[in-house]
Amino acid sequence: MSTGYNAPEILSKVLAAAKAVRDGKRAFERDSVAFPNPECDLPLLAALEHVALARGGNMRVLDFGGSLGSTWFQLRPFLPPVAELAWDVVEQPDFVRAGQQHLTSGMLHFFPTIAAARDAHEHDVCLLSTVVQYLEKPHEFIDEILRESFPFLLLNNLPLQAQLQDRVTVQHVPPEIYPASYPVWFFERERFLSHFAANHRVVLEFASSAEWSVEGESFPSTGILLERTEERSQS
Repeated sequence: MSTGYNAPEILSKVLAAAKAVRDGKRAFERDSVAFPNPECDLPLLAALEHVALARGGNMRVLDFGGSLGSTWFQLRPFLPPVAELAWDVVEQPDFVRAGQQHLTSGMLHFFPTIAAARDAHEHDVCLLSTVVQYLEKPHEFIDEILRESFPFLLLNNLPLQAQLQDRVTVQHVPPEIYPASYPVWFFERERFLSHFAANHRVVLEFASSAEWSVEGESFPSTGILLERTEERSQS
């Protein structure tokens, strides 16, 4: 009932917008739209600053599903000076190839898998921004992420709801952005958060920027910073 995120026209539009940001013609890109002026996502920035303080001044981010560095380019002007800064995006193969060819820099890199990014260096935080709800098997994916034992997990723009079960819908992208549709999950809050109950504590929960409209009903989105308690107990 939907086309999916791997439609080729999506990559071409995102790449064109990302190049405009790279060349200083636009401030940042979101969903292939290039914005002329900087906008700071303050709750997301505050969560990353907390990670840097807790990790001895390091902010080594694994940005899973990070497109062509959308969040990196948006936050880059506002990131504090840290001892070590790295932003590693894990994406679909076509996005990785485009990122490596056109956008890789001293701090921004692209990898096809989490394992490949891990082999490059360790990470202080795994960022999952507007991504888990678009995966075919999101709960299995979260279990895989937990096995990686990241010191921090940062979830952003996550649609949580209080109904008794997860709900899957089809999201239709406005045609002026690009012609596409995606399957998207709305997660039952308690079930989703139960993944983290054993080995994580909630450091910060905040209202994310995305708003979802489903059959006339409005769903807000949530941001959550989680710290691995095993890591904390050893520090």
